[in-house]
Amino acid sequence: MGKIGQVKGTYDDGREEQFQEMMEQVAALEAKYKGVRGELLAKVRAELQKLKPVRTTLSVAPAPAPDRAAPAAALPSCRVCGRSMKLNGTDGSLICQNGHTRMVV
Repeated sequence: MGKIGQVKGTYDDGREEQFQEMMEQVAALEAKYKGVRGELLAKVRAELQKLKPVRTTLSVAPAPAPDRAAPAAALPSCRVCGRSMKLNGTDGSLICQNGHTRMVV
């Protein structure tokens, strides 16, 4: 069936396979050329071996929790009367001294 019918396992498997094919090509060129070119190709192969791909592990960093104890200067002012707002302990919204409420954004 060949390579067309085969399904890649993972992204890392594909990277590893591509790297191996590239190294085979470099080895074939190295065998073809002798002298200075062969030495340079050997150095290239050695440098490429240092860059061999490794398995990647992706992780999602947790989002920082909103700071509920923010100082009054960092909290927004009331959209209705312009006074400073405080956190309402019951539902997490903001409330001004006149009773106007707004959601924390």
